[in-house]
Amino acid sequence: MAAAAPDAGPAPACPRCRPVALRRLAESTQAMVFFECPSCRRQFARKHGGALAYRWGHPVSLALYGVLFEAAPLTEAPRIAESLRQGRTPEALAAFAQEIELELAQPVQQVRDILGSKASETACREFLAAVVHRLKDASPGS
Repeated sequence: MAAAAPDAGPAPACPRCRPVALRRLAESTQAMVFFECPSCRRQFARKHGGALAYRWGHPVSLALYGVLFEAAPLTEAPRIAESLRQGRTPEALAAFAQEIELELAQPVQQVRDILGSKASETACREFLAAVVHRLKDASPGS
């Protein structure tokens, strides 16, 4: 008999669409539970005993990935912004930046917890703001 997956209790509410309950996804494991909001379609993850955070693939996670091991990531913002620009249409880039801006303006989590960043929460948020600034400076019509 397989052991129950962690956090098998009631699903948490979507941090963006409260009080909408998140839907647990089938790919959840013993170590990690994955959720999706049926309203906004954002996906979240929660390690056993950890806090709810955006799942890999969210714009915040993609921006932070390139500086995962940096204690002071701010100086890497130009490089990361340039790499994030690659292969994205102006519309996709604008949506990408908007999603990061939403987290910066209305925080719903500790962004450093998404990937286990070495940088402080403050440093991660300053880095994300600098990346968005760079993305918007380079986009047409800005």
